[in-house]
Amino acid sequence: MVDDNRVKINKQILMWAIEESKIDFEEIGHKFMDIDLWINQDKRPTFRQLEELARYLKVPFGYMFLDEPPQTDLIQSEFRTIGNKVPQISKELKDTIYNISRKKDWLSDYRRENGWEKLIPDNLVKLGERDVDTICRASRDYLDLNEYWYKDHQDNISAFKYLRKKIEKRGITVMQNGIVGSNTHRKLDVSEFRGFLLYDDIAPFIFINSNDSVTGKIFTLIHEYIHFLLEEDNIFIDKDFRSPYAMERKINNISAELLMPTSHVKTLWDAKALKIDQITKLSKLFHVSEIAFAIKLKSMNIIGQELFEEVRQLTTERLEKSQKKLNGGNYYNNSVSRLGDSFIHVVIEGTEAGYASYAQAFRLLDNSIKTYDYFKEEFINYGG
Repeated sequence: MVDDNRVKINKQILMWAIEESKIDFEEIGHKFMDIDLWINQDKRPTFRQLEELARYLKVPFGYMFLDEPPQTDLIQSEFRTIGNKVPQISKELKDTIYNISRKKDWLSDYRRENGWEKLIPDNLVKLGERDVDTICRASRDYLDLNEYWYKDHQDNISAFKYLRKKIEKRGITVMQNGIVGSNTHRKLDVSEFRGFLLYDDIAPFIFINSNDSVTGKIFTLIHEYIHFLLEEDNIFIDKDFRSPYAMERKINNISAELLMPTSHVKTLWDAKALKIDQITKLSKLFHVSEIAFAIKLKSMNIIGQELFEEVRQLTTERLEKSQKKLNGGNYYNNSVSRLGDSFIHVVIEGTEAGYASYAQAFRLLDNSIKTYDYFKEEFINYGG
């Protein structure tokens, strides 16, 4: 792939990336004087030049090493319901779906070759035909999740990590990110989507928009987990909270019941106490947002529309403030948080066993050789 720090790139990939960018070719030529030579294979770009080109065209860097361009109908073929929900899908969301889809396909092939079978047992097939309480119990049992689990966690971050770990133990890969791949200039808009599920019998992927609040991420995680049990792709957007589709409303109810059991709410709710204070207090206990808890209370006829609207306004104001905070922290820790321990481990394990090339591993991990070596040290040499 690399010869004297120059990289051989498929002509089709370069043409696809240029077309995908919608940038005038003359403008690209002013920025990259050798673009014609690269396309005609008369000259090869350096690794750094290729990085700069991918960034300029707003194409994930890993795409530049593909053997052929991504299929243009992936959204329609693999994400069957998205067209009905997000008719004007952004390039950021589309590229994120492409990225996660490639990871899913690789992991699915890897697991099949290693003897994995369908994750969902026969007794859970056609689970969607059952009532909310039955599905909720089945979804909790499948995770071996105690209905009082929320009491063991003092903060929302701990609760999110716990639920993520429970879900990943079942073979479901959970990833989160607030940008496209590792490009900090391409932020994912939480108002466009909160998360999505790409279903696969043995390698399903849940992706969460990490620009959301922690309580929002918790609800999205459970919402997409329920979609997994129903064996269907899904994208979760704000409109789903008020969806006209009966099944989507049912899944919201199941998610709410799993996180906030009705019997627990009835026991804890004090009709004589100040309602707004209780909503704040109990939403923290259940690790959900105040608006999610208010929706639950309204569905139980405990509060009315006026108080519900008051809570909605407070929640909107707080979310706007929280989204102004900048992400920081250790680069490697952030990468682990985005990709998840289990996926990093299996990619490195598969690469060291010869199943994947190093170039493929870099693409799967959205990172460079330096980061790969760090992950290898942490996850393989020390059994992380």
